[in-house]
Amino acid sequence: MFDLFQQGGWIMYVILGCSVIAMMLVLERLIYFAWTQERYKLFLRKIKQHISQKDIKGALAFAREKHSCLSRLAVVYLRNLKRNPEVLSDILHRTGSQEMERAEQRLAGLAVIGHLTPLLGLLGTVLGMITCFKQIQDMGGQADVNALAGGIWVALLTTAFGLTVAIPVNAAYHYFENQANKRANQLQYLISELNQTFNIHTFGKNPEELKGTTFENAEYQTVS
Repeated sequence: MFDLFQQGGWIMYVILGCSVIAMMLVLERLIYFAWTQERYKLFLRKIKQHISQKDIKGALAFAREKHSCLSRLAVVYLRNLKRNPEVLSDILHRTGSQEMERAEQRLAGLAVIGHLTPLLGLLGTVLGMITCFKQIQDMGGQADVNALAGGIWVALLTTAFGLTVAIPVNAAYHYFENQANKRANQLQYLISELNQTFNIHTFGKNPEELKGTTFENAEYQTVS
């Protein structure tokens, strides 16, 4: 196997370096998402139980015990509950954006590696084919078929290696992106649930506008 790797040339080492970086990024994101995982319905039910008993301090204490983006947003919400609704809106917008930045950290790096490694592999194959046909020209077009076939399969090694790296990297990227989008939706749902619980009404915004990585500024009105 190592002999095949060496025959691929210097580009194989570049792709190998990309694969090592990708493994580190994937491992870091797996640890992050596992550490900050939260069961939304259970978390919301616990928070509402404290609020229904008018135990805001208890709700804060419960949220602070967690490590999730939901718990951090709940803490910010409850600590700023008595503020002007517009100020609360700005604070929640900022907090939600910060949480999504954390969730999407390093995903851009995975995306770059997932796109670059097949291209690097293709570049290695093209360079190998150029060398192969140059040798045919130097031999006056009287190339041995076996030698030609050997040169072609060696050139194709880099493409195979590039795809071997790119496929799982792209799969990991889309998985983490889906997890980040799921958390963005949960943050929006949590804000909506808490608004309803405290009789704060959000109007003029479509929840679909909040999907992805950004939180739109929402307007709040206290319902009398």
